[in-house]
Amino acid sequence: MFKRLSILLGLTVCATTAHGAGLPVPTVEYSADRVIESSSGTFDGKVYSAKDKERMEMHMGDMKSVMILRRDKQLGWSLMPMQKMYQQIDFAKAAQQSGAAPDSEVEITIVGTESVEGFEATKYKMLMKDGSAGGFVWITQEGIAVKMDMLSKSGREKSRITMTLKNITIGTQDPQLFELPADYSAMPSFGFNGGGNSGAQKPGMKGMFKNALGLGGN
Repeated sequence: MFKRLSILLGLTVCATTAHGAGLPVPTVEYSADRVIESSSGTFDGKVYSAKDKERMEMHMGDMKSVMILRRDKQLGWSLMPMQKMYQQIDFAKAAQQSGAAPDSEVEITIVGTESVEGFEATKYKMLMKDGSAGGFVWITQEGIAVKMDMLSKSGREKSRITMTLKNITIGTQDPQLFELPADYSAMPSFGFNGGGNSGAQKPGMKGMFKNALGLGGN
């Protein structure tokens, strides 16, 4: 179950951030409302994007989770605003420990063009070469992944997750959105920053993928 979830969410992260092999990257800064639908329910949030930087927020009742990704620094932070705590994520270690598929194991083809949320978008098909997961991602002319629909399967079991960006506003973003708040304290490591055994790393891996999609809790 965990492996199947990791494969699916690994593809999803790739699609929503448009940094997979053969996919365009954003050429503009923007913000948008984001809606994620999965078997766990529907989740609303916000996305802020600048060059090599991304901030994803998710509200679940009174809870709020935030993920800041800094590709320019090859690290990220998972923030817990209520506790004013954070966990730092090293991109290289996270990718190695998560079991995310290498670009060479994902086939990407262009399906056509469609209008999505008022933007003309190119529709791409993404498929794991082993057939374990796949789906579609719609990317605008500005390189914004405006919609995603992914499915994974293991035997007779299937898992599906969709993501749509709404109210996209193109424009310069506040640089502070992508910085670690000065008044936050580091939380104990769960495996991404080195050390620990494989059993201790699983919660960290699962939490990283969920937070990357804004599905993480506290």
